[in-house]
Amino acid sequence: MRKTRAVQAIVVMGVMLLASTALLAAAGEGVVKSESFAHMCWRATFSSFMSAVDILAIVGCSIVAVALIIEHAMTIRRAVLLPELSVAQIKTMFDERRFREALEFCQVDPSFVSGVVHAGLVEAANGYQAMERAMQDAAEERTARLYRKIEYLNLIGNISPMLGLFGTVWGMMMCFQRIAEREGRAKPAELADGIMTALFSTFVGLLVAMPALGAYAIYRNRVEQLSMEAALVAEELLANFKPTAAAGAASAG
Repeated sequence: MRKTRAVQAIVVMGVMLLASTALLAAAGEGVVKSESFAHMCWRATFSSFMSAVDILAIVGCSIVAVALIIEHAMTIRRAVLLPELSVAQIKTMFDERRFREALEFCQVDPSFVSGVVHAGLVEAANGYQAMERAMQDAAEERTARLYRKIEYLNLIGNISPMLGLFGTVWGMMMCFQRIAEREGRAKPAELADGIMTALFSTFVGLLVAMPALGAYAIYRNRVEQLSMEAALVAEELLANFKPTAAAGAASAG
């Protein structure tokens, strides 16, 4: 709720600033000169030291967000967390009763499912209930690790609008300072830098926050789905260690 209200406040302030810009432009006199978007961005960024620091900080957040999105796309996927080849190898070893080899394989394999199976095999001497508890703990620990990994996207998605709001406030402070210096007779052109800083910082803050929060939601759902599937696959692989299954295998032999 707080995040939503903060974003709404930024949007409302941006609309108000946009309306004030239109009024100031209408009140101005002289020939209107068009500027390129790149030049406007340059003016908004380097109109003052504080605005430069603020907008460059938002740009830094965008670079980090892009790097995290690419890294998560490569690591948080089924082929890495739940590889079919690893599952097939573990199943073959269990069917051939090569439990020591399966334990060694799961110890070195970096996949989610191998880590859960390894935790269960370590507790094999203590019975299936101990194995099941160990698998649950391992699955929860690895899932929590993945959640912490993607949490940085959520952090960037919440910090960027706040940095944009900071730039908005700073831009308005610049405008009021210029009005005070001119004793209330400041021309619209003299307020342009402050208004541009306020609007542009809000714009880039929201521009960074939206894809970061969207990617965070996507990866959070993916982590939840794949971790649940990996835990179920690990439980199926170790189903032969259940007392009922073991008793049935013994009677069949």
